[in-house]
Amino acid sequence: MGSLQSSGRVIAGGRLLLACLFLFAVWSDSTQPTRFPTETYGVLLAYVAWASALTLVTWRDWWLDARAALPAHVIDIGVFMAMLYSTEGYTSPYFTFFVFLLLAAAIRWGWRETAATAAVVILVYFAVGLVIAPSGIFDSERFIVRTGHLLILSAILIWFGSNQRIAWPNRREPTTEAAIGGGEPLARALRAGIAGLGARRGVLLWSDAVSDEVSLVTVDHRGITRSTLPALDALDLPSVPTLYDIGTQRALAREASGRWSFFRGEMPIAPAVSQAAELTEGLAIPIRSGIGAGFAFLESIPNLSTDHLEFGQRLGNEIAGHLQAAAILAAAEESSIAKARVSVARDLHDSVVQFLAGLGFRLEDLFQASLDGENVAAGLAEIKEIVIGEQAQLRAFIGALRTGGFMKVSDAERDIGALCQRLTRQWDISCGCATELAGSTMPVRLHLDIVQLVREGVANSVRHGKARHVDILLRTDGDHIALSIIDDGSGFDDEHPPASLAGRVKEAGGALTVQSRKGKTQLLLRLPATLEQ
Repeated sequence: MGSLQSSGRVIAGGRLLLACLFLFAVWSDSTQPTRFPTETYGVLLAYVAWASALTLVTWRDWWLDARAALPAHVIDIGVFMAMLYSTEGYTSPYFTFFVFLLLAAAIRWGWRETAATAAVVILVYFAVGLVIAPSGIFDSERFIVRTGHLLILSAILIWFGSNQRIAWPNRREPTTEAAIGGGEPLARALRAGIAGLGARRGVLLWSDAVSDEVSLVTVDHRGITRSTLPALDALDLPSVPTLYDIGTQRALAREASGRWSFFRGEMPIAPAVSQAAELTEGLAIPIRSGIGAGFAFLESIPNLSTDHLEFGQRLGNEIAGHLQAAAILAAAEESSIAKARVSVARDLHDSVVQFLAGLGFRLEDLFQASLDGENVAAGLAEIKEIVIGEQAQLRAFIGALRTGGFMKVSDAERDIGALCQRLTRQWDISCGCATELAGSTMPVRLHLDIVQLVREGVANSVRHGKARHVDILLRTDGDHIALSIIDDGSGFDDEHPPASLAGRVKEAGGALTVQSRKGKTQLLLRLPATLEQ
């Protein structure tokens, strides 16, 4: 943005160059002016002086540039009328000046003002033609052709005025990378706005949809500072992008209709806000989204001009997009963390908690045996082996959580077999195991799910069904893994399978079928799986 000139400067510079060119063209042609030579030179000299002065006073002053726009436009049309009447031939400014007038109207305002300018100029041209017709130097054919040219050019430039958008170079929509960049969301969004206009300082007022407190974030050469203000709805702030100068108490806005609103003395920015944010001169941008509302104030913008009112609306949408993206990512992250927290809790329940439950079950047996005078050394040694094996299994579980990926199917079958042996000793039952898995590799997460489902299934069979024998059958069934847990326990209600089992199977995208009666209970669990060949 800093390398571009504002449209006000382009119009002022173009006016000055045209004035100088017309003066030189008329002076260099001995046949011109054809009428009122003294008056014509006087008008041209005055116009050059006026264009020079206007360029100087508005070059760095967006307020004067906006204020002088309409009077300057009227004067331009008046000079066009005078030159059209007093000059002829190649020095006549009719075509170049006509294009300048319509482009200036299209850039500054819109199609209505462009159309009005075109209508006035064409009528003036037609009237001048009628006035000079009796003089004998009137070329009716050229007059008709030129009038046609003006009508066609007017239609094109009116269309331009209704569709023109000032170019905003190198702008990109908010991205996921930008939304998850360093720093908290408000500061990141404000930095995006600062970068968008090349500003050196930015202030963001923001109120979440669920909070009455207003956050005030400032980004400048000192870094990031934060504070709070009263409720946002109590603040008197602009509803559209607004240029402001606190020192001179001047502000300028462009309403939705395209009309400019000038403020002098009574500012659209509340004194409490300007003082808290330490505002001087810049662009105020309203920001609205589904997650809240606020305002961004960008200051120390190179070449600050009325063009930035057009940029402001789009930049407000971009800042809102950054905040929206950050909110969505934060919600997704929170949901992911909550899901991971539940998953880890379930894994710990199905592994450590169930292991400790089984260990307590065995220790109670050994304690009773010791009270009966039996030698429990062998039993304690067995428990020691079980603890060491469980420690290795827990380490493997933690490593799998860290790395993810795939593992060999043969290793998974070996682990399931070893688990059944440990469960046999842990619960003092008979736990058989048979596996028929196809493929060479399987996801580590699937393996962990199977291990935990076997642990939980066996624990439920023993603790709640009083089972003494449990069979584990694991096989490939098409694009699923079928896990059957069959016990000789007392069974339970078919309509109420164990919640922990049902929850894990549902999370994995599988299905659980229960067949239960006294003396035999079968759980059939089907898990979607992709086993690499």
